[in-house]
Amino acid sequence: MGVTGMKDLVKESKSLEVFRFQNSQVIIDGPNLYYSLYFNSNPKMDQQHGGDYPAFREQVRMFFTNLRTCNITALVVLDGGSEPGKEETVGARLKDKLQKAKRISESSAGRWDNILPPLVKDLFIQILQELQIEMEQCFGEADLTAVLRANERRCPVLSNDSDFYIFDVQEGFLSIDAFQWQHGTNGAIPALRYRTSQFCDHFKVDRNHLPVFAAISGNDYSRLEDRGAFSRRYPEPQQPGGSSAHRRRAILRFLAGFKGRTSEEAVRAALQLAGETREEVIEHFLESTRKYALENPPRPNLPEWIIHEVHRGRLTSFVTSVLTQKSMTLTPLVEDFSKPSSYDASLRIRQFFYGLLVGTQPCKEYDRKEADAVCAKEVTPVLPSVTPEDLQKLELNNLNEKTGSPINCRNETAMIGDEGWL
Repeated sequence: MGVTGMKDLVKESKSLEVFRFQNSQVIIDGPNLYYSLYFNSNPKMDQQHGGDYPAFREQVRMFFTNLRTCNITALVVLDGGSEPGKEETVGARLKDKLQKAKRISESSAGRWDNILPPLVKDLFIQILQELQIEMEQCFGEADLTAVLRANERRCPVLSNDSDFYIFDVQEGFLSIDAFQWQHGTNGAIPALRYRTSQFCDHFKVDRNHLPVFAAISGNDYSRLEDRGAFSRRYPEPQQPGGSSAHRRRAILRFLAGFKGRTSEEAVRAALQLAGETREEVIEHFLESTRKYALENPPRPNLPEWIIHEVHRGRLTSFVTSVLTQKSMTLTPLVEDFSKPSSYDASLRIRQFFYGLLVGTQPCKEYDRKEADAVCAKEVTPVLPSVTPEDLQKLELNNLNEKTGSPINCRNETAMIGDEGWL
């Protein structure tokens, strides 16, 4: 998740504390870390020719070596795929990544055009296992789990995700951008720490109203189209950031008037100001605020062996997306965009993959169409051509079990080759 413009507000509030980090545990947002390590390396790692995995491995090892030098113990949490309700955001991000991949493939990329090579996450998990770094992969996004673990262990969260400015992290939030892990001195790493209490004191809002601000201002689940209502109610002299920043400050001034009142009252009043009174819309915004509630996420209704292997990082997040949402977002590749997607070549393999996971239920795939347009299409899973008895052995509950004798499949490899699927 992410909250639009939150980093600028934090900077404006002067709520960042200069901090020397040492002798502590830390909860690390894994995806944010490997993105940062890959994209911010010096010299810059390759993105145009499939990725520079040896250099990435060395960068990750150096990072965790420097943490240990400062007696910092890490727990890395990893996403297990996007959550329901974010389809529009996921589609927009996929389109943006496809456009970046196209520019990189044509050697016309700008400064901010970055595409992560497809195996970076897999290599990152492998390195964590080699270094014996504690790790937990989640079902869905890892933000909530990161906060819960940080509060359990009384330590900060390290990430670049602006949602951590909203969550109530008791020991604070450390931004990766300001985490100078390569410049530790005297056994400590220079950093900047954010606490919600200082931000709320500056803008005079209740801490429990920060999720309301995120939902109204704009996160991955909601944004109130107020057509300038907040800015007109709270006009201000010319301030940095333009109309968008003015709107965000106006929303905070509006919420400052609801100190001591419930979040639902604040949401209803904000929507009423924008001329929105429909109950289903109000409920949508209330649900968006609940994304920041510090409650354990629901346990997925899946076989115990899958839950165990996902948490250990031994099953990819592609598996969780297929099992929980019947969908797969195919990672954008730097390739020749004048030709069909490279994923077309492996369609038949994915159909068997879906068949093992969800049986005959259709699975939706998100890939590119033609140049850089996003295409969502339903894919029909394929079941192996085996006897009913052997097919039962391949059901999800039994898929991890060793059988006494090999399953008698037809020669699917020959069939695939004959029909030109590979």
